[in-house]
Amino acid sequence: MKRYTLGFIIAALSISSFIGCGQSDDKVVAEIGGYELTTSEFNSYFSRVNLTFPTATEEFKKRREILDTMIVTRLLIQAAYEKHIDQMEEIDRIILANKDKFLLDALYQSIISKNAKPTDVDIQEFYNRLEFKYRASHILVIDKDTALMVFDKIQKGENFEQLAFDYSIDPQAKRNKGDLGYFVWGSMVSEFQEVVYQMEPGEIAPPFKSKFGYHIVKLVDTLPNENRTSFALLKEEMKSRITQQKTMDALESFYADLSTNYPVTIEASTFEYLMHKRKDIYPAQVLASLPKNDFDIEQLDRNEKELIVGTIKNAGQVTLNEYLTKLQAVPTHMRPNFDDIDSLATIVFELKKMDILTIEAVRLGFDSEENYLAQLKLFKELNMAGVMRNDSIPSEVVPDEDMIRGYYDNNSQEFTNPEQIHVYEILLSDELKARKLAATSRSLKEFKEKAMDLTERRGKRTESGDLSYITRSRYPEIFDLARKTGVGAINGPVVTQGKYSIFYVVDKIAPELKDYLGVKRSIMQKLDYEQKMISFENWVNKRMDNTTIEINEDALRASINMDLYVTADSLNQ
Repeated sequence: MKRYTLGFIIAALSISSFIGCGQSDDKVVAEIGGYELTTSEFNSYFSRVNLTFPTATEEFKKRREILDTMIVTRLLIQAAYEKHIDQMEEIDRIILANKDKFLLDALYQSIISKNAKPTDVDIQEFYNRLEFKYRASHILVIDKDTALMVFDKIQKGENFEQLAFDYSIDPQAKRNKGDLGYFVWGSMVSEFQEVVYQMEPGEIAPPFKSKFGYHIVKLVDTLPNENRTSFALLKEEMKSRITQQKTMDALESFYADLSTNYPVTIEASTFEYLMHKRKDIYPAQVLASLPKNDFDIEQLDRNEKELIVGTIKNAGQVTLNEYLTKLQAVPTHMRPNFDDIDSLATIVFELKKMDILTIEAVRLGFDSEENYLAQLKLFKELNMAGVMRNDSIPSEVVPDEDMIRGYYDNNSQEFTNPEQIHVYEILLSDELKARKLAATSRSLKEFKEKAMDLTERRGKRTESGDLSYITRSRYPEIFDLARKTGVGAINGPVVTQGKYSIFYVVDKIAPELKDYLGVKRSIMQKLDYEQKMISFENWVNKRMDNTTIEINEDALRASINMDLYVTADSLNQ
């Protein structure tokens, strides 16, 4: 049976989550004491490792390592069930606090992620549209009326760039006058790039809307895209970008439907009361300069804080206290005015979005969906494994005074403050000049004055070349020579960082052993950790000796996506 090293055990403890569940047609990659670990569960965790590999062989090695880690975790889970850790109140509290997170994940996977997978047609079309790169300018405004007004000015001959400077809310417009430079397909939001793709150079498109506002676009130029390589080399990147775009589009569409199904009613009287109270609190001069979206929450009493600002159908209400508190994290210029009902409704919806999503997930029945229940169960088991690991496997040896003192005495270098030397330095590119300075400089005052004028070490002229107390780890070349140099003496040049350093030694501090009582606690913690890890390693090996474990390496090999590798190696190395 394989024995497990300390390093492997640490890796096993690093798993915080691997979410997934088996399907009936899944291959089993490992059986651990009767538990079947399927390919889908394994891949669900492995995808979160987020690594790339030069060959399929290297990926297989990593997959085998991860599989060993998951086996150890499953052993902990099985032991936790034996000790009835699954019935602990602490576990129930953790599950209750995290149920909504998994419910929303089930909603996301079913409605958003499932519909974001690119087809072969999507990928080919994306590749075709990478043939050219486009240079465009745009004017971004907040509403349709402004967009139509600006577009009318353009049609009457007014300068596009000047109008971008005057009207665009794009933060860069004052600098670039709307010029976006060259970009390729996939770099912009869907609405924007779809319009640009249909245009000819010199053409100006009528206003259209995106999530950022209303755009007026001028296509300046198109050029062949020199970065478009072969389809095979770009395929994975294209799939990723299509998935990302489809996900964003699906989310926006889903949220738009939610806002229709969960309409917000704003209590205008609450905001009117707030505006009136501002007049009572602030002098007219202060009030005139105060944004109409700002209010000091401390000026409200308990009853005022409980006033309702908005009601979401079937999803609850938002109080004035909740509204003002949560908006403190939003810059003032991005908050809606208290009399802008539509924008206030948008913010109230956003404040309740997570609650709305949870309600919607339950309404759609995801709380009884198989994948959700499997995720929740696995999350519970992982927390059980944590309790088992931390609280139910005692250390075989508890560090005592003799062990702690012995470690201190036998590892004195670990508790010794290193030797330090205080130096002033002049760093120069010219070796002859450095030698001359070292030979002609006499006093520290004179050395510091020359350092202020000459040293090339960044940031040290204003400090007269003061490197303060240096250690060998920071300046090894200077330190080694300074150790041989007396206090009050100049030495060098010595080569460091490709230049020539001369220095003046001001002071030296000898190595100093730290007091035992000052480091006793840290030694005890270190030894305690090491003993726990050894005990855990022994527990794992004993558990493995008494558990039937079968690994299907063929299924593990088959779990690798060989399309990722231009040259598919044999996996037999």
